[in-house]
Formats: sequence, structure tokens, C-alpha cells
Amino acid sequence: YLPIISTSKQWYQRRVRDSRHLLTRKCCCLSVKLGRQIMTRSGRVRILSAVCPHQPSTLFQQAYQRDAIFQRGFCTTSIEELVMQHTHLVNSKPTLMGKKLDAGGVFTNSELRLSDVEVIGFDYDYTLAPYTKLLDKTIFDMIIEGLVSSRHYPSALSDLNYDPGFLARGIHYDINNGIFMKIDAYNRIQSETVHHCFRPLSISEISELYPGRRIHLDRQGSKASQRRYRQIVDIFEIPQLYAWCAVLNYLESCSSRAVHPSIVFEDIKNVTADLHLRGELHSEISANIGLYLKKNPKLVGMLAMLREQNKQLFILTNSPYNFIDVGMRHMMGPDWKDYFDVIICLSRKPKFFEDRQRVFRRISSNNVATFGEVTKFKKGEIYCEGNVKEFHALTGWDSDKILYFGDQMYADLAEPILNMGWHTGAIIRELAEEMELLNSYQYQDLMFKLTELDYLINGMQSFLPDPDAVLLTEKWCTERKQVRNKLRDLHSCSFGSIFRTHVTPTLFYRRLSRFAEIYTSDVTNLASYNASHYRFTPARTNLPHELTTRSLLDYDTFFVK
Repeated sequence: YLPIISTSKQWYQRRVRDSRHLLTRKCCCLSVKLGRQIMTRSGRVRILSAVCPHQPSTLFQQAYQRDAIFQRGFCTTSIEELVMQHTHLVNSKPTLMGKKLDAGGVFTNSELRLSDVEVIGFDYDYTLAPYTKLLDKTIFDMIIEGLVSSRHYPSALSDLNYDPGFLARGIHYDINNGIFMKIDAYNRIQSETVHHCFRPLSISEISELYPGRRIHLDRQGSKASQRRYRQIVDIFEIPQLYAWCAVLNYLESCSSRAVHPSIVFEDIKNVTADLHLRGELHSEISANIGLYLKKNPKLVGMLAMLREQNKQLFILTNSPYNFIDVGMRHMMGPDWKDYFDVIICLSRKPKFFEDRQRVFRRISSNNVATFGEVTKFKKGEIYCEGNVKEFHALTGWDSDKILYFGDQMYADLAEPILNMGWHTGAIIRELAEEMELLNSYQYQDLMFKLTELDYLINGMQSFLPDPDAVLLTEKWCTERKQVRNKLRDLHSCSFGSIFRTHVTPTLFYRRLSRFAEIYTSDVTNLASYNASHYRFTPARTNLPHELTTRSLLDYDTFFVK
């Protein structure tokens, strides 16, 4: 850190004018002792928009704040000084952050006090149950086998291999054209991510298919089955859609006849539905539970901690009881049911939150749904179906006292937070890999260069239409594009980060911030927080039209005894 020993407004202006590049490369920490007061402040000199809660205020990853003082001082900069700063940027290397970001943290979109929460609920698949990557390959292989055996697709499809790094949650796809793309929070297409199967599309091809390079999601049918554009929102969908991509690519390259993407999509969707209806997928997982389900040693301790702090716990899942029983025994032992006050299976979310007619049924010891009326939930018993209205009536739990964790934003979280008044938490498994990347030197180096290039390009606008300024702006924009692409390629997914495009958040993150008050990579991360007293509070961020706190202060009069 660079110590600053002056507090006057003129010093900042002179510092910007004389050696701007030094200030942009260091986080300036000011500790000034005046009489009995000690003031510690942080200098920020750059704006980088759309920061997620898991990208905190660090030198390379926070939204750098340029206050009004720097804006006034910036006007004295010349083209030559900007060129000098660019030369220094090319030849310099930033200092690695001393503090790593916490990959096991719980991140906050909206304020949530755990002391107000009396009941905590969990989904099962990918919430309590963290599956291995092998499961995706198994699902892909089972889909291909079903296409060949029951839909009479070419037997050569059996030679196709699964690539776990091509698709990810949050990616949109166009059923009519077989196209995958990443969409930002304003429905704009990120051009570098548009693929027809595995082939990237050119700008001209994208503009021809999607005028204005936007998609109009609000103009689609009200039902998901009627929509042309859909989003990968469930991890289980990834191998299914990769199968669509791989099969469509094979048929188009080997067949002389035209192949309509939507026909192949429907066939794969039906084959996948058959795997679930016939129970083949659940049987395969249950028979090889050690291969597909990770053991988390923290799970038992977390649930025990919550019970010690007088939290009531429940499971609400769409999976059948015999399937989750195998998984929970594998992770927690035979007495796993003792940790939960209510266990509900086959809930058919989101219909559980929408339908008011379906009643609860008790599942007998031989795994058969009984016909008697359920008038009270009993601990240790298993229930299925039902609806949220009856759920509240039987438990007596208040909506605003419930915190529910799930991994599927629409089925698990949207209805509870928007219409039920529940608190919600999202389990985003991809976050662990994202945090590891944010901690890498390569990412921080590229992020620093991107931030500085943005500053230089914005500064050069003051000198347009000077010919030198035009040429330099074009050159630096090309460099910025290269840095952005390198940042995207650091991610294992071919489409880059699921949380952001180059500048703005993705539509996936926009939905995440709307439907989840908190989010984390693993549900057991909650064990690091006191469930009786902890308050999750989001950091206050300045809107584009707002001045920073530092801009509102008069530095000549603020530091007084």
C-alpha cells in the first residue's frame, strides 16, 4: 500500500496530474492522526460496473470509485500523458493481493437476520446432495443409448463423448435454430458466446438471426413449453442439452437431408423424461451411490448446530423417498431423519407453491402412499405431494420465519420469495470454481489491465475528434477486447462466467439477485455463521448517478480536532 501523508484537495489534483499511473496501481490507505482522532480511508479511482457480492472491494475486482475530485483533476490530462500511462501499463505487473477471497462465504443480495428465522428448509438434489461430475457423463450416455434404442437414431452416436466444460447454467438456447448464447441483464446477446452447436457465429450471422442482437424473452408463451428461448436453470439439464448439441452437430455434418433442431430437441427431452419416469436414473445412482454422491463431513455438524440453536428443519424435494433415503444414509447414517421435523417428497415444485388442491399423503414403511387424511405432521414420518397452504396450516409456521435453500431458482426459490414471503438462499455449486479463479494472479493481472484500459479509453473521449485520439481509441478498444476474451477463456465453461458478461451482470445473476436473498457454493457454509444472531447485510453500492461518500466531503475541513 502507498501511504498518503497529505489530505488536501490540491494534493489529489496534483497527484492525478503528475503521476496518475502510480495511484491507479495501488490501493491508497490513509491513516491520519489529528489530536485524538484516527481516520482511515481508502482511495478508489476507477469505475468498473456490475460487481456481484462475491466480488468484494479489492484492488482488482471492486468497482473502483472515481469521485468528483478526480473528475475535476482529470481535465488537465493530455494525450501525451495518457499515452505515457498506457506505456507504463503494458510494461508493468500489479502486486498480488495479500488477502484471498473466501470461497466458503455466504454472499448477500438483501438484508437477512438469522435471529428472525425460526425454520430452515432444504431441497435435496444439489442442495443437501452434492453430486460428482461423473453423474453428468452418465446421464449423457443414457440419453444417447435411449435415442439409439428407442428412437432409431444412428448407432454411430454411441461414439460421441461428453465435454463437461462446454455448457453451464445460465446459458440461453434457441430451440428453433439450435443456438446457444449468453444473455446479459438487459436481454442483450454477448456476441462472442453465440454458437450453433459447437460452431461460433459471426457478427453478421448473429445480426441476421437476432436484429439488434437482443432477444425478447417477454414475448414468448406464458408456459415454458411454449417458449422458443429457454435458459439452463437446472444442473440436470446440462448433459441433456449437451446431448442435443452433439447429436444435432453429428446429424447436420453426416446427413444430406435438412435436420430441424426442434425435432431433435423434443426427442431428447422425451428420452430424458422416460429415464425419470421408469426410474432408471435413480436406480443407477442408488446402486452406485459412492460414485455419484460426495460425502460432506460438515453436513451433520451443521444440522446439529442449527438444532442446538432452536431452529426447526424440514426437507422439501421433488425426489422420491426411497431415492433420498439411500443418499442421506450414505451422507449421514441411518438416523438422518432425526435431524428433521418434517420430510416431504414428490412435492412437484413449483406446483407445490401454486396448486391449492393437492393434499398431503403419508408414505408407509413399505414405501407406498396411503389414502388417509393427514391432519398433523409427525417427526420421523415421510409425506408426499401436498401444497404450501396446507403446509402452513399443518405446521403453524409463519411465512416470514422460514428460510429455504434450493439450487433451482425458478422451481425452488421464485414462488417462495415472490408470493409466499419466505426467505430464500441459493446453492450455486459453480461459485466455488469462480472464487478460485478470482484468487488467481492471472485473473487479477487481466482485471487490472482491463480497468486501466477502460480509464484510458474514457479519458481519450475528451480529445475527440482529434485524429491521434481517434487512432489511439481504436487501438486501445482492440486491446480491451483481447483482454476481455482472455478473461472469458479463463473459465472452464466455453461461455465464460455465469455471473457476468464483459460489463454487465448476466440475466442468470439478475434472477439470482431477485430470487435469493443469500447465496453460497455449499449449504454447509452456513455452519460458519451464528444462526441465532448473525445478520447478512449487503454492501452499499453507489448508483451511477450518486456521488461517492468521499466526494461529499470537504477535505480541507473534514479532518479537524
